[in-house]
Amino acid sequence: MNADFFWKMVKKEVERQKTSFEWLYIKTNIPKGTFSSWKSRNTIPRADEAYLIAQALNVSVEYLVTGKDNINNPSNPVLNEIIEKAALLDTSDLQVILAAVQAMTVKKTEK
Repeated sequence: MNADFFWKMVKKEVERQKTSFEWLYIKTNIPKGTFSSWKSRNTIPRADEAYLIAQALNVSVEYLVTGKDNINNPSNPVLNEIIEKAALLDTSDLQVILAAVQAMTVKKTEK
């Protein structure tokens, strides 16, 4: 894994979300000095710490490590909002949404 890439992705998300590293230190409860140490040594945090960073930024660890994300798509805020709202629904409502999405997908592939 490339630590430089990880930190570039963290910085990209902090900037995209118009927040700051100060906010990230507070949100994750990880001291500024720890972040500085990771960056200066060019290391990726342990999995549990990387998870806290990803969770605070509302992205996956996979996204921070690879730039690819199968769960959240930072470049598609509409999809993210749909996912967030859907998480609040019960199973029967989710089944209705799934059926609707499947029907729309079939229509698109038939064209």
